[in-house]
Amino acid sequence: MIFFRINIFRIFSFFLKNYKKYIAKILSFLLFLIIFTIAIFVIIPSKLYPQSLEDELEQIKKQREETQKKIEEVKKQEQSYLKEVKDVESVLLDSLSQLDSLNDRLAEAKSAIDKTTIELVKKEEEVRQIDEEINEKVKILNKRVSQIYKNSQNNILEILLKADNFLDLVTRFKLMSVLAQQDAEVLKQIKDKRTANLSIKKAIIDLREKQRQNKAEVEKLVAQAEKKQREIQGLYDEKSSLLAKTRANKNALLAMEKDLEIKEAEITRILESYRYGNAPGDKFLWPVIGRIQSGFGYRMHPLFGYRRFHSGIDIVAPSGTIIKAADGGDIIQAGYDGGYGYSVVIYHGGGFATWYAHLSRILVSVGQRVERGQVIGLVGSTGWATGSHLHFEVRINGAAQNPIQFLQ
Repeated sequence: MIFFRINIFRIFSFFLKNYKKYIAKILSFLLFLIIFTIAIFVIIPSKLYPQSLEDELEQIKKQREETQKKIEEVKKQEQSYLKEVKDVESVLLDSLSQLDSLNDRLAEAKSAIDKTTIELVKKEEEVRQIDEEINEKVKILNKRVSQIYKNSQNNILEILLKADNFLDLVTRFKLMSVLAQQDAEVLKQIKDKRTANLSIKKAIIDLREKQRQNKAEVEKLVAQAEKKQREIQGLYDEKSSLLAKTRANKNALLAMEKDLEIKEAEITRILESYRYGNAPGDKFLWPVIGRIQSGFGYRMHPLFGYRRFHSGIDIVAPSGTIIKAADGGDIIQAGYDGGYGYSVVIYHGGGFATWYAHLSRILVSVGQRVERGQVIGLVGSTGWATGSHLHFEVRINGAAQNPIQFLQ
């Protein structure tokens, strides 16, 4: 009892240490089981049990009609996107042109500012020179005023009284008048210079402010134009991408429609070939001698374990057993075909055809004419098969029939 408990404990401990590894394996197994189930119930049946050629042709025609409708829709969509792309492209070109114009204006504004800067330097030099002239004249005037202030009015009377005669007196008055006029002129020049100086400085300030505002306005317009151009470019890229996807979708649909057209033509050709010639007069030969393992009709599938229609009979025979043509006719199919493995289809005329599947080897080729009883291949188990046997079908106009009623 103690030993049993110890073993249980060891097993439990071992599981706890390795549970992640086993869980991963269990999940992998479940995933495989799901995929296998899907393959059995969805993918495999379509390969093992193909519909009649008439049904397949009808389905392909419907698919072509649907594809053609989609092509028309996608063409309209393509034209719509193409128009939108052209419209946006036109707007984009306009915005680029506007942006170029604004950039030119900005360049001109910057150039004007550069020129104004040079003019300002010249004006500032001119102002400096005027200031120097004013300073010089102020110094002269100040000196004159200082001298007048130092020499009182008595001195002036003394100068006038010292005149020797009337002529000397007049001369002295004229000299004083001239000096007074010169001083007045100097004062007027100083006033004019200062007025001009203030005018130049104000003009400089106004010009600078005006150009600064102009530059700021143009820069704002450029920024707005660049933002608008980026938005339009984004819209253009989006519409171009949609147009490219639509064209790719259209090309894919055109390719699909072409494939369907080819398939429709091929099936139509096969169906037309079923209509030539006369039906075999005698019953078919047994293609191989053996035991029938599975008959025609619904059955529980031996490999996949679900009920499904069996479109032929399975005749058990050793691998490598020769297979004979059930009757004379033309080989219309010879090659590997999904769940059928290596298979051969012979058309006998009057819509009758026989199908031989799971061959290990094919001994005929498409287009070849064979005679009744001629060897066409060897028994095998290719495709979806549980063992070595021949799957044999009889079809009239592509529809599967019970082969037993046609065998002698």
